[in-house]
Amino acid sequence: MTKTELFTEYGLYHKDTRNRLCHAIGIPLIVLGVMGMLSHLRVGPVDLAALAAIATLVYYAVIDLRGALLCTVIFALLYWAGGHLSWQVALGAFVFGWVFQLVGHRFEGSKPKFLENLVYLLIGPLFIFEEGLDLALRVGRAT
Repeated sequence: MTKTELFTEYGLYHKDTRNRLCHAIGIPLIVLGVMGMLSHLRVGPVDLAALAAIATLVYYAVIDLRGALLCTVIFALLYWAGGHLSWQVALGAFVFGWVFQLVGHRFEGSKPKFLENLVYLLIGPLFIFEEGLDLALRVGRAT
């Protein structure tokens, strides 16, 4: 599927402003938690957080280079922050992030899209981070 198709499908499950706000908080917490927990697991000299981030960013680059570049910056910040967390705090961020997601979907009245297709677990961060950038650019142009 193309980025446009993926974002269109994802967007159908994320129309409610409250749900989008919950996702804007929850998704970064989930990514932070994943980075933090995986940073404690190593394959030789490389931690699994780096491998997971690189694999995700390669997928993003295939479907959307602009989004991949944006996510590279955000993932780098979350990777750095996650690497400084204990696994317990990282787990807390992960769980707390999912609570935001589920509350958001209660507002929306729909189930999470990833229950139909796991690729949407990867699309969520790309969608939310690009939406945040687009909002920041609109605000910047208005001033």
